[in-house]
Amino acid sequence: MPSTRLSVRSVLPLGIASALAALLLIVPLPGSLSVVGTRWLSSAGSAVPAVELISEAGLLLLAAATAAVMARAWWNHHERRVHIAASAVGVVLAYLLSEGGKLLFAQARPCAVWQIAGECPPPGDWSLPSNHATLAFGAAAVIAITLGRSWLTWSAIALASVVAVGRVSQGVHYVHDVALGAILGVAVPLLVVIGIEAIMRVAQARRAARRG
Repeated sequence: MPSTRLSVRSVLPLGIASALAALLLIVPLPGSLSVVGTRWLSSAGSAVPAVELISEAGLLLLAAATAAVMARAWWNHHERRVHIAASAVGVVLAYLLSEGGKLLFAQARPCAVWQIAGECPPPGDWSLPSNHATLAFGAAAVIAITLGRSWLTWSAIALASVVAVGRVSQGVHYVHDVALGAILGVAVPLLVVIGIEAIMRVAQARRAARRG
């Protein structure tokens, strides 16, 4: 039965994934890796039929898997319901932060800068960070927090990575766009759950003090 408290072991894959995403943001400075990687992936992606379907299919699979995991845990493990609800709220907050980041950075998409075969979103539909990556890695975070099974978490992270790479291969995102989206998707749900746990511990300590 899952623990009522978030364990380091259950979220370790998320920490590794977010650390790798952070490396993509900062190494090598000042972002040349992102530009080179984006140009290479978008060039390779132009030769893949229906490359735009990769990310959409991956995100739908993640959404379905996350819904199934949440529903099963909600009914079978009542002690995890607070974590389930908090992680879902965290994904919503991560998405809102992703939308806010687009307005803040107002970064044009690579397909608006380079000649890319695929369809490009209209001007004003900004690139940084990637909503798809935010939601995909947010789904992986929910799965990790809800069940804490490493093999399932790693599977979700692998599928989320496919979603992210697919968006770069389409030419609609830079590597650093999906890296930042991945960090948001992982970090925000974790922080919300950790914050809720801290509030619950304080409340329990106060109740114990009153009884004592």
